[in-house]
Amino acid sequence: MPQVIEFPPLQPDPRAAVLAMVHVCRGLPEAGETFAEFRARLRDAKLWRPEAPMPTLRFLGAGGAHVARSPFMKRVAATKDDGPALDVVADRLWDLNPLLFKTVLDMCKERGRVRDEIYKHLTSAAYKGTVPSRPDMDAWLEIATALEVLRPLGITVTLSGRAPRFADRAAVFEVDEFLALDKPEPDPEIPRFDASAEAAPVAAPVDEPTQKSAAAPPPAAATTDGVLRWLVGGEALPSPRNREPAVPVPRFAGAEVFPEEVCDDTRRRLDAWWREVGRAPTGFAPEDFGVEAEAWFDRPDEVLYRIAVAAALVFRYDAERAAVLAAWKNLDDTGILRDLYQGTMPSALLGTLDARALMLASLVARRCAEYPELAATLDQQRSAADAFNVLEGALGRGLFRIELFWIMSMLARLGVLRHADVADYTALPHRLVRHTLFRLGFLASPYAADAAGLARASKAARRLAGAAEAADQVVAGFARAAGCAYDCPHRRTCDFACRERLD
Repeated sequence: MPQVIEFPPLQPDPRAAVLAMVHVCRGLPEAGETFAEFRARLRDAKLWRPEAPMPTLRFLGAGGAHVARSPFMKRVAATKDDGPALDVVADRLWDLNPLLFKTVLDMCKERGRVRDEIYKHLTSAAYKGTVPSRPDMDAWLEIATALEVLRPLGITVTLSGRAPRFADRAAVFEVDEFLALDKPEPDPEIPRFDASAEAAPVAAPVDEPTQKSAAAPPPAAATTDGVLRWLVGGEALPSPRNREPAVPVPRFAGAEVFPEEVCDDTRRRLDAWWREVGRAPTGFAPEDFGVEAEAWFDRPDEVLYRIAVAAALVFRYDAERAAVLAAWKNLDDTGILRDLYQGTMPSALLGTLDARALMLASLVARRCAEYPELAATLDQQRSAADAFNVLEGALGRGLFRIELFWIMSMLARLGVLRHADVADYTALPHRLVRHTLFRLGFLASPYAADAAGLARASKAARRLAGAAEAADQVVAGFARAAGCAYDCPHRRTCDFACRERLD
């Protein structure tokens, strides 16, 4: 048996997500299906995470160019009711890491345990197994709670109705024997064409393949998340650590979100450090894409469309700033943007066009055409929260996620959105930002399975960074400058209130 230490986060509703997993197992044809079809099935069930697909595939035991039912999926499909199906899923959770399962059972058998207490035990010398990261441990606890192996009791978790099924197994489980025979299972295979398709559309052939465009050079192969590159910048920043006395651990231990006075202290320290850095915001501005505030009064829907196309290029084109702007200029100068917006046949479909940029612009044009009065609807909203919900309802649904906050930021900088709460929806809830906010106690979870979860992260970033114009860049810059990470090497000497110091 293996020691799996990565688990799929099933937020915001773990119980519903587990049942969705059951339905995926039952819905997979006995003859199997292509990986693309299976991925679409997972996406419809809101179980597919393109940035980290392996935990879900490993849990299901599925993968390969042709996905067939794994032994686990066959056992689930053989059940008729949800109760027996959840028993099978609970057995799978045991099989993936029985040592972790037994350890949590034994701890909670005595009394309710705080999550931090459980993780502290796992990182101590008393635990002989491989230690999962804190987010993966939280994901495991959420799954166990959804399966009713555990149940929440205040801020602790304790045993629940399905736990007695594993009492005998845990009692006879030999830790040393298990560790001696422990051998990891091979990871599920993700076909190369599917893995790359998540990042960007496949380039289509052009009419004149020998022609090259000087205006739109092919994107450089990126070794780092393109958004992350302009969030953190290239220059080294001074460390924010070891400037003040350390915050005592008892002040924040055991809290899912740190107490307000602790968060105030972190905010004050971060603000003083960022003022010392004096770094100007990086990234993109409306004028980079030729978007002006005056145009909103004449043709607001076209302005919104152009900002949405810019968002698609910034986040999905996977290129450096210069290449993104070159791709935009090529689409604009050739009249392609105008033609796509008006729904007319483009007159400049030549080999000089970049196929990926054209595809992204086409997808945005199609979605915007479904909401011809979107700009007017945004103008009618009384708060940024309402405007964000309208924008997500139109341009979300599989098209945009983090891009929605960038669009909100562009509209705010144009002066189109002037609501009192608009700053709460303009910080990019990038993965690095979310995980840093979680470690600093501003979020209860680093995961964001939907727009509401991303919005919580954006608000938390603003809450931490205060009046700083680019809250996401402040948080990301802090993480890089402080060396903030899971299994942080500085946790014994860091003066900030951080979950890593609870180990």
